[in-house]
Order: sequence, then C-alpha cells, then structure tokens
Amino acid sequence: MMLTIDSRERKGSKLVDLVIKKADALGIPNEKKWIEVGDYVFDDVCFEAKSCLDFIQSILSKRIWTQIDNMDRHYKHNIVIIYGDLDADISSLISNSKNTNFVFSRHNLRRRFLGAIGRITLDTDTRAFWVPSENEASLIITTICKMKPIERPSLNPQLIKRIATDDMRVDVLTSIKGISVKKAKALLKKFGSVVEISYAKLSEIKAVEGFGTTLAERVLEVLNTEDKVTI
Repeated sequence: MMLTIDSRERKGSKLVDLVIKKADALGIPNEKKWIEVGDYVFDDVCFEAKSCLDFIQSILSKRIWTQIDNMDRHYKHNIVIIYGDLDADISSLISNSKNTNFVFSRHNLRRRFLGAIGRITLDTDTRAFWVPSENEASLIITTICKMKPIERPSLNPQLIKRIATDDMRVDVLTSIKGISVKKAKALLKKFGSVVEISYAKLSEIKAVEGFGTTLAERVLEVLNTEDKVTI
C-alpha cells in the first residue's frame, strides 16, 4: 500500500518533509500525487492536516464541514490533525486581518476552535487530534499508516446501546457507522421506512445529500446481510 501525499501541499512544507522522512524510515512507500479529498491517504484512511490558524479559518468559512463530509463519503477512516500554538495563531489572525470590522475576540476564537473539535468528535465519525507541532502530527500519520496493514482483532466492548431518539427507525440507522441522526432522517424522508431503504438501489441512496459510494454501500450491506453485524 502507498501513502499518497497531495501534490498541492506546498513545497518545502515542514509537515510534508517530516511525513516523508518518517515514512521512509518506517519502510512505508510514499508518493506525491493530486488527491481530490484529504491531504494524505493510505488505503481507506484519509488525513486532513491543518495548522491551528488554518483550522480556525476553515471554521469561520465553514469549509471544514464540507471537507469532513467529503472525507466521510469517500473513505472508511477519517482523521483531522490540528497542530501548532493556538494562542500564537490567534494573535496572528487578529493582527493580520485586513478586515477592520473583525469582531472575533481571542476568547471567542478559542471557544470556536474547541467547540469545532467537540462537534467533530460528537457529531461525526471523524477523529480529531490537536498536537503541539508538525513533528507530532507526522508521527500520528506515519504510525497509523504503519499499523494499518496489520491484521488484529477489533476491540468490541459489550455495551448496551443507548436509545438516542424517540424514533426507533432513526436509532437503527444511526447504529451504522457514518450515519448521523440528520442522515438517518434524510433517508427516512426519501424512502419512508428501513425496509424500503434496504430495497433501494445504490444510486438512489447516493442521491441523498451526504451519501457517497462508500457510505451508501455500507448501508445496503448492513441492511441486507444475512451474517451477524457487530456494532
């Protein structure tokens, strides 16, 4: 398997150089190539890497949510890695803003930064890491790539799944990896019932907002398999 690094990542980027150096040391094949979604891709794992400043700007523009949605549509495992000194980057953003009406205070920007990490954790299946520097970010990327090919049993704690809504149909659908309450309700609005969803064509599910090929295939596989499905 190949670690693909988006060719649009700027030349001389400290993170890119560190990722390549550590990947070479670990024997992970790597190449720079244009990637439609994400900054680094290894098999079915997609990484989006951002400095604290880039992350804040993507929150303000709301671009981060589009990026996470695209990652979820195309890959099974999605990770957002944020690196750097938050206070220093907030100071840079405020002092360099060309908008004289820039209304966000340090406290407000910090709150939005932490709130976005919380929202990613609670509302999506994407994992978010915040680390001090590019060095730690490169270690996370390359360590996960090194571990990925190893066949190992998944941890399956025996927990009772809590009913999250007052609609059992929604609870059934949200037990499928990648299906949020919003996506479950969108499916039910279009098809009417869980049974009708299971009869749908792949193209019909992909036509629902928020669903790409990977997620649509997962829904049909879970709803139609005769084998045991673990949560």
